[in-house]
Amino acid sequence: MWQQAWADYAHLTTPLREHGMACDVQQGLQHWLVYAYPPGHDSVLIVGPEDNGWLVTHQGPAEDWTSFAVVYDSRAGSTPPSGPDAGHGHELGPLLSAIDAHVARLPRVPAAPIPRAPRRIGAAAAKPAQVR
Repeated sequence: MWQQAWADYAHLTTPLREHGMACDVQQGLQHWLVYAYPPGHDSVLIVGPEDNGWLVTHQGPAEDWTSFAVVYDSRAGSTPPSGPDAGHGHELGPLLSAIDAHVARLPRVPAAPIPRAPRRIGAAAAKPAQVR
């Protein structure tokens, strides 16, 4: 089932992954959801394909889940209001452009420092130091 879901959303996950985002596809309550994690962030973009368009939301870093924004909404409602991007329907170009623009505005997170101390590898790491 998960392999079929990945195949069904490859048209979306492939360009997101090409832009450096880690992706996951999971079953939601009513729809499959595509999660995209921007590079250098622990925040998440949730791309929920729906019958009548796309909804992309952004949740801030794990320590501050109060940060939530709608990035793109192309859902056309049977009753108003429709999403501001409803004219694009299921088109991927405008969806990906909105995601790129949003990720470009995210504050950059400094990279974790690389440890400078050499690590012991292999058998040398397994041997305890001899005490004299």
